[in-house]
Amino acid sequence: MTNKQKQYYYEMAKRNRLIMLYVNGKSEGLLTFFIGNGNAEKYIRDNPWSIVNDEPETGNICYIDHLLTSKNRNNSYASLYVWRDIKRYIHQNFPQIKKIRWNRSKEKWGEPKTFKEGI
Repeated sequence: MTNKQKQYYYEMAKRNRLIMLYVNGKSEGLLTFFIGNGNAEKYIRDNPWSIVNDEPETGNICYIDHLLTSKNRNNSYASLYVWRDIKRYIHQNFPQIKKIRWNRSKEKWGEPKTFKEGI
């Protein structure tokens, strides 16, 4: 991991925008996010290691920035429980959030695919 990447994760943790993902007590991934008000361009950036000021008091959309998981084959089974816990954490800590949005890229899709889900 480069110093730039370490700095990104350190700063996101300091801002309470990093969630460690655990399955059966073992660290299996992490998620970073921003909170905003519909200006997706601000949070979907060319530089994935840049940090922008978000709107934690007034924002009503949670933008997933990084979502990294291990390649453990049991993760697909556990993902529904982990996703439920992520939504619960966001709802408890940011009750004004109404929607979660994230972009996911895969070579087979070409363009990033956008997912949106209500809380």
